[in-house]
Formats: sequence, structure tokens, C-alpha cells
Amino acid sequence: MKTIIFAATRHGYSVQMIDSGDVVYEYTAGNCQTESQAVLNPDSPGAVSRSQLRRWAKTTADQIANEWRIPLNRVEYDPDLEAQLEQCETTRKSLDHAIHTV
Repeated sequence: MKTIIFAATRHGYSVQMIDSGDVVYEYTAGNCQTESQAVLNPDSPGAVSRSQLRRWAKTTADQIANEWRIPLNRVEYDPDLEAQLEQCETTRKSLDHAIHTV
């Protein structure tokens, strides 16, 4: 049984289709108003707010569900996915800092 999960952080969002515990499809987007795959500093003028990213993630999740004929009651926000996204951002910041201080 397929399920669609979504989550958003200040840097972007992710929508995943899960089937039998496996991610079988994923769409990600950054936080830039004009380029969906670009990731900006969340404080920059062109960055979209986290609340707007969450709305876009839900809309995208619903669209994917419709395309795959998955009932909308199987589309859900996933706090675990959000925590994973936050962890990835923390790791990326640490790596960026390490690269620039070497």
C-alpha cells in the first residue's frame, strides 16, 4: 500500500512515496522563489518562508497522490522526515564550515 509523506524545513521540502517501507519516489525542492531546486540562506530576500514551503509540500504531495491514484487520506506530514531533513542541513553546515576553515 503506497503512502505519500512530506516535510519542510527553512531550506526546502521533500515529498516521498513509500511502498512496503521503501522510498519508491522522491521530489525535493529548495526555498528559492524563482528556482525550485535552488537553496538560499533562509534570511535572504528571495527565500520562501517555512510555512509557505510546508503548504507547497502538501500541495505537491496531493498532486503526486492524484497522479498515482493514491487516496488523499494516505498523504501525511511526517515529523521523522522533517527531523532527517534538519539533520542533513546541520551536517551540510558543519561540512561547509570545515571546508572553509581548512
